[in-house]
Amino acid sequence: MITFSFYGTSHGEGYGGVICGLPDGFAFSAEEVNKQLARRKCGYGRSSRQNNSDVAVFDGADGDVVTVRGEVRFFVANVSRENRPEITALRSGHGDVVGRARFPQLSVRQIAELTSARSSLCYTVLGAICKQLLASKNVYTYHYVDKIGGISSRVRYRFGLSEKQSHFALLHCPDGNATQKMMTAIDSARASGNSLGGIAVVGATGVPMGVGEIAPYDSRLDAVIAANLVGIPSVKGISFGIGGKYADLDGVRANDELTVKDGQIVYATDKCGGIVCGLSTGGDILCRLVVKPVPTVAGAETVDSVTLQRVKQHVERADVCVVPNVGVIGENILAYVLADRMMKQGLI
Repeated sequence: MITFSFYGTSHGEGYGGVICGLPDGFAFSAEEVNKQLARRKCGYGRSSRQNNSDVAVFDGADGDVVTVRGEVRFFVANVSRENRPEITALRSGHGDVVGRARFPQLSVRQIAELTSARSSLCYTVLGAICKQLLASKNVYTYHYVDKIGGISSRVRYRFGLSEKQSHFALLHCPDGNATQKMMTAIDSARASGNSLGGIAVVGATGVPMGVGEIAPYDSRLDAVIAANLVGIPSVKGISFGIGGKYADLDGVRANDELTVKDGQIVYATDKCGGIVCGLSTGGDILCRLVVKPVPTVAGAETVDSVTLQRVKQHVERADVCVVPNVGVIGENILAYVLADRMMKQGLI
């Protein structure tokens, strides 16, 4: 079982962590981990603060190679280290109000540091290691952007092929025309001090049939995946496979088709998103994540915690759109969930 603990704040020294339970002797590339950190941080729609690279430094690394010997320790230093003033013009979409209700001994600024989405770099480090572990079994996780600001992709994503398109690096969308429209929408939102949400699809291919659990209910593969992916800051919903379309179908049309391949009964279609009864079907696992707009925007009204008067919401340097970045975080978290489950079942 893979266990971990993370620590750090958004503008302090940095973030670090300890990961336990990985196979002893397993060697992974620190460079590959840092590539995932770069993907998490950069992209069209991100703020100027994302120009500096995040670099994970591992204890006991031999150059680029880190060999697991009991536990893995890492640290990612913050390039930006600031003592920012207290926040009184509260932001409803951040943890300002609810965080104070849970931790009244902390200031809103302290809560903002602890709840910062920057902490997701820790999950990315964990997942980037697990991605390399899964690759040894020909299991790969991926993501793509399906929608931003009401603009949808009309081109089907193809694993290993869509990524090679020149436009894909911009917003991780397989549709070049939609990408250009999304970029225009992001530019417009930036100019007005607004932000945009959308849908990121996180997937896995090569997962063998039977990975997961049937009981107890919270150990089912889709339940564990959902719990982990919804924990990503900005994610407000998840569905598997055709998701909401199930509501419009009858039972006959909703069922996946079975067929025989090499003498084995397999799933010929993947409406279910690769999971049935908490177990993988052998098809691609597909999760659609609803990503809310970044809540730091200009012009929104709120309440001041000192005067209790209506004021303009506190605004700091912020991203305009993080849908592609949520996808990067999601594919790495999915890698952690699958690696952990497959290790428990002796498949790794």
